[in-house]
Amino acid sequence: MSSDMNTNISETSPPKRRQQKRAAETREALLDVATEAFATHTYDGVSVRALEADAGVQRGAAAYHFTDKEGLWKAAVDRILAVLQARVEPLAPVLGDLDEDGRLRAVITAFVRFSAEAPELNRLIIQEGRTDSWRLDYLISTFHRNRLEWLQDFVGIVQDPHYYYMTVGAATLVFNAEHECRELFGVNPMADDFIREHASRVADMAVYLRNQEEA
Repeated sequence: MSSDMNTNISETSPPKRRQQKRAAETREALLDVATEAFATHTYDGVSVRALEADAGVQRGAAAYHFTDKEGLWKAAVDRILAVLQARVEPLAPVLGDLDEDGRLRAVITAFVRFSAEAPELNRLIIQEGRTDSWRLDYLISTFHRNRLEWLQDFVGIVQDPHYYYMTVGAATLVFNAEHECRELFGVNPMADDFIREHASRVADMAVYLRNQEEA
């Protein structure tokens, strides 16, 4: 009987694993196209049917994996935020060994590198920040407030709107204007040496602004 059970398991497990793999691939494909779409267009301007077509998945797949468009939007946002958290979280154990300027530079560098990797987050924030909606509430409650509290607790920065938007804008804008930068200056802002230099300059600015504020 044990042999029969093992045989049945070995016969049924590979198809199940393939089904799980296809389901995971479908989910990721939908999240990929949804992230770009929601960062480029208004929420109401995004069609779930069009997303499914662009992702190359069956009609109804979005509802199966995310229930509805709201669930898909939240899942896309959560995935980007998880990437940012993975970039910044490892800094926490070492920040205590740095002085204030060092802590700020470390955080700015991580954020600039993330912004180059996932410029969609900033575009999505700008898209949703223009109007009051449940999506803006979601971004503020799951991201903005947590980030501001983290910066205050671990980096020692109490944010004001001027410092906040000047720093975030400096860190992110060039990666959202990639093609303009290529045409105007003949440089690739996604190249590692450019990202490294940009992080250094944004950190210089952030340190200067913070010190001016404290003076």
